[in-house]
Amino acid sequence: MSFAANASDTTLIAPMFEGLRGCQSAYSDQSVKNLQEANSICLKRNESAGSVVDEKLRKIGHKKSSDGRFELGYTFGMPLLSYIKFTGGKPSVKRDLIIRDLKIISDSDRAMVLYLFSNHFSGKDQEPAVEKISQDSTNLMRLADNSIPIDKYFSATTYPWVLNDKTSLIDQTRRLAMNAILKEVCKLPETDQKKIRAVTTLGEVHHFFPNFAGGMGYAGDYQITDYGEKSKEGFKKWLKSKFGQIERLNAFMSSNFEKFEQVTPPSKNITKEELSTFFDHLDAHAHGVIPFFGWAYDKEGVAFDINVYLNGLFVGQAKTGLTRLDVAQAIPELNESDVGYRYDLDFSSLPPGKHHVQLRLLSRGKTSVLGDYALNVMDRQQRSPKTIPQFTLREAATDIPEEFNYWLDYPKQDAAVFYNPLAKLWNQYREMQVTREIETYAKIITNSCIPKEKVFSHQIGSDFNASWNSKLFAAEESLEANPFYTLGVNLYGGIIYSDYFFNWLEENGHTRYGVPEMHPMSPVGVKKIANAMVRHNKNGAVFISPYFMSAQPERFGASKEHDKFKIVPTNSFYGSSQFFNAIKKVMK
Repeated sequence: MSFAANASDTTLIAPMFEGLRGCQSAYSDQSVKNLQEANSICLKRNESAGSVVDEKLRKIGHKKSSDGRFELGYTFGMPLLSYIKFTGGKPSVKRDLIIRDLKIISDSDRAMVLYLFSNHFSGKDQEPAVEKISQDSTNLMRLADNSIPIDKYFSATTYPWVLNDKTSLIDQTRRLAMNAILKEVCKLPETDQKKIRAVTTLGEVHHFFPNFAGGMGYAGDYQITDYGEKSKEGFKKWLKSKFGQIERLNAFMSSNFEKFEQVTPPSKNITKEELSTFFDHLDAHAHGVIPFFGWAYDKEGVAFDINVYLNGLFVGQAKTGLTRLDVAQAIPELNESDVGYRYDLDFSSLPPGKHHVQLRLLSRGKTSVLGDYALNVMDRQQRSPKTIPQFTLREAATDIPEEFNYWLDYPKQDAAVFYNPLAKLWNQYREMQVTREIETYAKIITNSCIPKEKVFSHQIGSDFNASWNSKLFAAEESLEANPFYTLGVNLYGGIIYSDYFFNWLEENGHTRYGVPEMHPMSPVGVKKIANAMVRHNKNGAVFISPYFMSAQPERFGASKEHDKFKIVPTNSFYGSSQFFNAIKKVMK
């Protein structure tokens, strides 16, 4: 049996809940002291959290809003590795647990998003499988120094699982669990199948780097994955497929390789390490682009633009309205975090020399200089750059308005950049790895009873954060329109209401999309959040999953940092209480 996608213009608001393996009888029993005990009891009783979810949602609002724009449901995450057990070293699925967990769909009368979850995060219920799989290091991605960037995020350990390797145990167990879940989903009565409005795939998929919790910017050494043997061999095959003949690769790079087998991924910084050839060079800008970013806002809310000039010639406008949560949290007068700006300057075709970059503010009918930069585009021999002639702008600059607050974060003055075309290709290959991973599992879902229209990615939008280095993640290509899945992108901070995001949707041809995780992360006000949700509805959001709510009782304890995200009327952190009230507002 297959079931059709919902054709209406209604957006499902489907909060992601923790504690959905529990149940009402265990949660009501004061003698039950923790979530693990509750889960065990509920499994034995074959009781789901359906009634718990329904009760929580009834306290928020009606099943459908009076204007017809929204429906209120829930997101149910099914951690794939929690359904895996090993016997004699061989994996098998816990079918009884799958059937019990899916019981929530029939026990609740609400529509829902099914989240088939298996990315770098792992909870206690996945630990046995994770421990077994991670014992074999070929399941994990590597940095260039051959180390594996296993890390921590809040209390969770993060594992950089390898991409695109069908022979790996991580891939085999994920497929095993996903197929087993889908088999049971397709056995559900048609009335229950129709409750599933969307299925999201894996969770955030991307490459890795050291200091996962805080190293997503441009500070420190540039280290990325994946330098595992299969990934490096895959890069050579990808180059051969892309160029066909080594002569074409050499023409593109001005290189002299004799065969593709000689090409290795770049991994060394020319300013710090000895290179065998120039094509070994890799840093944050080696692919030929350097960002100019910071933050800026008008205290009275007056609109502005930031024009960028290279050697006196206009080359474009900076993106504005990007997220800068660090700024909103540091400036008491500022609640909104959509204050980031960024311009990515492609220097790959610029002649070597000392270039001049100027950022000009256009505001209140006047032009002001925000920043002047000298940028040294170096040649492969590292010769001293000569000054490039420049045009003089006719329009004189005035003082920056007093109402305007800003900061120039990056780059540093007199920065030196080296373009390595092989670094550009290496990044393209890494982007392809990420996209193919999502496609692989999306196709597994569509090969079941679930139509393609209901299959969404669950992806990170690193480009929406002005100060992040998106090349660390290599996830940009996966956000493009894709024939195998519909865009699902997580939105945190000011990007949820920023004009930039909605313009980005239009520019990239996304007329339908989902938001698998959403949180404002700052106290911007109930009205602004509610208006943002309406705007998402008007722009084609099939579902929005606020992150997060809880089904479990407070006596089970809490994670101090993680609970700042909890969407309840009493939580003042990150604008969480305002988010709760905004959901109530749109559900009236």
